[in-house]
Amino acid sequence: MTTSAPPSVPLVTVVGSLNVDRVVDVARLPEPGATVIGTTRSRIGPGGKGANQAAAAATFAGAPGAVAMVGAVGEDSGADLSLDDLRERGVDVAGVRRVPGVATGHATVALDAERQNLIVVDPGANAELGVDDVATDAVRDAAVVLLQLEVPTATVVAAAAHARGTVVLNPAPPPTADERDALLAHADVLVPNRGELAAMLDRPEATDVDAVVEQVRALPFSGTLVVTLGGDGALVVDGERVEHVVAPVVRPVDTTGAGDCFCGVLAVGLARGVELVAAVRAAAAGASCSVTGAGARGRLPVEADTVSPA
Repeated sequence: MTTSAPPSVPLVTVVGSLNVDRVVDVARLPEPGATVIGTTRSRIGPGGKGANQAAAAATFAGAPGAVAMVGAVGEDSGADLSLDDLRERGVDVAGVRRVPGVATGHATVALDAERQNLIVVDPGANAELGVDDVATDAVRDAAVVLLQLEVPTATVVAAAAHARGTVVLNPAPPPTADERDALLAHADVLVPNRGELAAMLDRPEATDVDAVVEQVRALPFSGTLVVTLGGDGALVVDGERVEHVVAPVVRPVDTTGAGDCFCGVLAVGLARGVELVAAVRAAAAGASCSVTGAGARGRLPVEADTVSPA
């Protein structure tokens, strides 16, 4: 990481969740009503979609203070774990509030033999992040404000409305029908995966690129759509422009946090003024890099990891 002085205004401000993750390996993900036994001892580490995205963005940006985090934690050891990890990666955590009497958010991640996951989240202090917490200079002045939905929807809408820069929304977990339109009204770039896109339309998940495009066209949103497709890369729909960005082929170790890594890298690219498809291409490469390490932050990319060899 470079040692240059931090910028007075962050490139990217992330408003979202901070969690402690407990990851359990299982032979198969459980069906409803089923119980499965872990195949290894559980692993504990920092997580939360917001914090994961901030960690990825800061690692990719490579400059202390280029990324700011706005969120809420408890006054417990989980808060220390979460904040220490972000600080070590160069994230400005001045906007993270400690909430007395409430535990830091926790997530339990089941990871199967195919490296697919199932995640259950207890929001804890994340549920206490309020509208007043996001009325900050870091949200107002950042080139990009990156949002997700593991904190109250009213807070996300307030952050988007307060932002002067580009608002990138990762609609995860998917919003309810009542929440959707208020969120879309303030977003400039929407970054769902196939499942989240389908859920926002109350439709089955699309199985091919043409069906994804059809669902994008059905969404009442006039901004830019970047639909993540896992190992198949991402689909960019910007007005009449449709482009499929292919991801590098890798052997995945753990897919946890890949979407968060994608969003973090994309946000930095957009904040730097990188052309949209080029920024998406870097984000897809970064996400592919991330799945080659264990855990949501096991192998976060630096810029060199996303540049194709000449």
